[in-house]
Amino acid sequence: MKNIKLLILSLFTLVFANLAHAKAETSSEYQAVVDTAYNYFNGAANADQALLAKAFDMEFGHIKMNIIDKDSGKETIRSLTLKEFSAFFKKATADTWQAKILSVDIVDDKMAMVKLDFDTPKTHYVDYLVMYKREGQWLIVSKTFVANKK
Repeated sequence: MKNIKLLILSLFTLVFANLAHAKAETSSEYQAVVDTAYNYFNGAANADQALLAKAFDMEFGHIKMNIIDKDSGKETIRSLTLKEFSAFFKKATADTWQAKILSVDIVDDKMAMVKLDFDTPKTHYVDYLVMYKREGQWLIVSKTFVANKK
């Protein structure tokens, strides 16, 4: 009886171990989503409005950012269109900026969420970029972030 319990336990362990190591499936849209995130990053770093326009949904997209009022210290959320946000990038940076994708989640090849680690000499950012595929092109429709000054 003890050997039967040991055999059953061994079989369950083997079955569950194989399930835990199942191969993840990657969407056929993965590279296009990653390219869109890097178009945003490179467009911002190089003040390349054409790349930003390729990455951002200029018609419907928004950015939300947590702002602390310098006088009152009160936190608030500021919202801008991505078109307004892209206008901040008028001159290419002389600094070295680095970015890496931390995660990509694609739903039905129509919607994606990208977590982007974005590092500059003065500030470290973590961005969440929500994308929709519209008319065959992935576009960022929402950007939120946390910024930590160094």
